[in-house]
Amino acid sequence: MESALACDLRCVMCPWKDFRDRIKNSGVMQPEIWAAIRPHLPHVQSVDFTGGGEPLLQPRLVEWVSEANAAGCETGVLTNGLLLGREKAEELTRAGLDWLCVSLDGATAEEYGRIRIGSNFRTVCENLGNIARVRSGTAPKTMINFVMMRSNFHQLEEIVRLAASLGVDQVNFKQCEVSREVHGKGLGLFGSTETRETRRLQKALSRARSLARKLNIQTTASSFAPTQRAVCEQDPRDSAFISHKGVVAPCINLALAGRTTFLGQEVALPQVHYGALPQDDLAALWEGAVCTFYRERFNERARAYDEAFMQSLMSDSRRTPERLREAAVKRMPEAPEGCKVCHYLYDI
Repeated sequence: MESALACDLRCVMCPWKDFRDRIKNSGVMQPEIWAAIRPHLPHVQSVDFTGGGEPLLQPRLVEWVSEANAAGCETGVLTNGLLLGREKAEELTRAGLDWLCVSLDGATAEEYGRIRIGSNFRTVCENLGNIARVRSGTAPKTMINFVMMRSNFHQLEEIVRLAASLGVDQVNFKQCEVSREVHGKGLGLFGSTETRETRRLQKALSRARSLARKLNIQTTASSFAPTQRAVCEQDPRDSAFISHKGVVAPCINLALAGRTTFLGQEVALPQVHYGALPQDDLAALWEGAVCTFYRERFNERARAYDEAFMQSLMSDSRRTPERLREAAVKRMPEAPEGCKVCHYLYDI
């Protein structure tokens, strides 16, 4: 749920700059859209209040987190952390926030300042440390999102050490995988195939993750070469994206169409919308033709993949996992048009 598309920074890799420049209102979700979501919360497992902007610019964020929490939803937010002062940290903690992730793409003020233009490294680090100081127990879980690029890749281990010093629970090593027009283009470190260079990068990342384990910090990481999956992490089978304007879509990538780069090729990402709130009913959109197509297609892909993988394993148990996956991928129905040219489907 995109509580805000507006943002207070000008990050070098942000793909949503042109969309933000075309905003006619404040760029934050209006109360009537949340009011259309609220009745459905008892049937929702989790709410991520993040979209293409800065959620802390949403003046009702704490109130909405509290309402979602009261309805039994897991709640979380990805923020640049600049506005996450001690008072806001305490408010979000009391509201029942389950996880909080801060975008921190540099382990030093100099590197961070080149990427997160308009921010302040010392303030963000202090604000992130506030969560560990004000929370009781382990909630909210704290995370750092580190977008790997050529300029900051040498700081993988340094960001792990910084996370440990701030009491952070997890570091997510992300690829710079989303672009629109020139924004974010050419900054990713992944390739269309595995090469000596991607293997070198993978080894460096593995060393950083090994250090994290020693420091008792969890990590996640994206791949440096594509491996098609049955369904991406956005998983339209049981989730949907709602923009700050109320547009309901499979994910943010398909909500905001445009020119992009897929594995080095220029492509056009189509726009896919289920409908819009508050004029449409969310439950009706979930059962609508477009949403049903995405849900059923990915269910078919998952079933076909699992069946083919097991059949290949039973017929020849000596096959490597890579060969088993290759055989299973060939048996899957084709992914929807937009998903075929989205890095998320290829574990990048």
